[in-house]
Amino acid sequence: MTFLVLVGLCVVIWLLWNICRNTNDALDKQTAIQYEIVSLEKRIEELMDKIAQGSDVKKIEAPTQNSGTPAALVSINKGTLKDLMTLAKVGKGLGQKIVDARPFATVDDLMKVQGVSADMLAGWRSQITL
Repeated sequence: MTFLVLVGLCVVIWLLWNICRNTNDALDKQTAIQYEIVSLEKRIEELMDKIAQGSDVKKIEAPTQNSGTPAALVSINKGTLKDLMTLAKVGKGLGQKIVDARPFATVDDLMKVQGVSADMLAGWRSQITL
């Protein structure tokens, strides 16, 4: 009987852990979506201002990242959580995992952080530095 209670308790703990993990992943994705929405709102506002001024909209260049100016490099060893969250697919959870895994000897060491894939790292290479 005690064994069954122990097994039941382990199953409940495992289920709660999975729920927590999935909630954090969903929060990361929601945060990334919110940043993109804010970026799009700013971009729409810029375009509306250009249209109101009578400028040729076709000459407006697309922003490189969340603003109309080229993005500065993000330091993976010294950047704040907010700085790291400017990278694509980095929410609060993944950003905190990167902060907790510091220091990094090379950019490739980011692959050791749970949640960072080779595709993500390839997309960040031009935006990050040690």
